Amino acid sequence: MDEKGLRYQRLHDLLSEKKAAIERDIRTHLVRQIGPDNANRVDSVLDQGDLSAIDMGEGVDLALLEMRNRMKRSVDQALLRLDEGVYGNCEDCGGEIEEKRLMAMPFAQLCIRCQRKKEELEKIEREESLTDVDET
Repeated sequence: MDEKGLRYQRLHDLLSEKKAAIERDIRTHLVRQIGPDNANRVDSVLDQGDLSAIDMGEGVDLALLEMRNRMKRSVDQALLRLDEGVYGNCEDCGGEIEEKRLMAMPFAQLCIRCQRKKEELEKIEREESLTDVDET
């Protein structure tokens, strides 16, 4: 297998492991909230990928579950991009995203340089927005 094939396999394994960990985390949280008697309902929901179909009742931290579900969708999208051959390429500059960045954040879509630029622009926009509010 060539270097590109090895990279693909490493990234595929990384994303698959991340997805499985997120799904375990979601399941554990849901089972803890709804009780072990309803655990089979959690499994059927996760298989369908639709967390909203379960009657979770009071006490469930919906924001936390939604965040985890968004992370799962991000990993799913990253797996699709990997299969399409575009995963690991920066969406802004087209350059290759470093593998260590992908290991830390598997669903990263920008290289570190472009991410920093984006964050700097967002910071400037927030500051300008605050200045506009102060002037009114």
